[in-house]
Amino acid sequence: MSQPTLWKLKRESTRIWQQFLHVPNNLADILFKNKEFKRKYTSEVKVTDGIHAMSSEVAIYLIFPLHGVMQSHLATLQQMVGEGIAPFVITNVPLSDQDRDILAQYACLIMERPNIGYDFGGYRDGVLFLREYLPKLERLYILNDSAWIIDAPRTWFHQVRALNVDFCGATSNYEVKRVAIEKFRDVEWILTPNHRNHHYASYALAFGPKVLKDSFFISFWDRYQLSDDKKRVVRRGEIGLSRSLLSRGFSHATTCPVLGLDKEIAALDSHELDRVVRLLILPGYPKLHELRCTVLKSDYATVRGRKDRIFLILTAVALQAMGYALPGYTIPKRGFQFVKKSPMYLTREGSDATLAILDTLEGPLGKIAAQEARALRASKGSRLDAA
Repeated sequence: MSQPTLWKLKRESTRIWQQFLHVPNNLADILFKNKEFKRKYTSEVKVTDGIHAMSSEVAIYLIFPLHGVMQSHLATLQQMVGEGIAPFVITNVPLSDQDRDILAQYACLIMERPNIGYDFGGYRDGVLFLREYLPKLERLYILNDSAWIIDAPRTWFHQVRALNVDFCGATSNYEVKRVAIEKFRDVEWILTPNHRNHHYASYALAFGPKVLKDSFFISFWDRYQLSDDKKRVVRRGEIGLSRSLLSRGFSHATTCPVLGLDKEIAALDSHELDRVVRLLILPGYPKLHELRCTVLKSDYATVRGRKDRIFLILTAVALQAMGYALPGYTIPKRGFQFVKKSPMYLTREGSDATLAILDTLEGPLGKIAAQEARALRASKGSRLDAA
């Protein structure tokens, strides 16, 4: 039997064993989690009116202001209002009276709920609360504060409208064929839209009228099983929602597509290519960081040095997704409007690269993000500085 076949068998047996180990928790979620939330926590859900009226476009904006509402929250809401969008703020932590009053100046509705079910738990409560409004809307946006929104030539909301599809995301995952890190030179830019895990990332999604009027949409959220297991939330929420909508034939797209990225990267001059490699965000794959260190020892002006940089970038995007791994390219070259926050406290390299990218931004939203990033580094990321 060949080695690749043995490897695949080992991977599959590991996957089946892990699923078996999670059966009790899965059953508990399916049988009890939604009922438990309704019985124990519904009374804790509090909805407050904001000063803005409902409009033909609504944005559910999920935040987790553990240390109070941030300037980036208000800046994001202000951009929504400026775009004619009615913000529906959902917070997974209780608000102080002061923060509630502040948010009311930027929102049409504010919902405070217990932190059950991560982002999709909050999304679920928001969508079900809007049940009667959905068929009347031109578009529903769903966003969370896991990423900073920064300045861009066109807002993400404008980009969504321009695409005019039924279902839209900022970026996608598992849409490109993956390659083993040690075989990064074999990477092929082959789209895999039918991959079982292909989905649009839930930090920024948008739904058009065809989706909102389809009974399936509200039934998805009615049937959605809450969970406090992150992997199950991704599988049932992010992947489940995307795959369900795509299987129903709705038109769909991302505002920052992977299609054509290989040609764009190959067209960069060698100096710019080297810059992009140095700014890759790679906290999920330590071996990718080790590989980058090796690749950067080569001369970027040589044929081998240049090709290895191209292969490394494409491998990183295929494994970690463009919205996470590549802000050093997508922001200046594609006008991408999101910078993920988690790299600030996961690895020193990812934190340094994120700060370096934010420090190049000129607009007010970028400056707010850079200021908050440094505060995040000083608190949750302080262990990185001590390392």
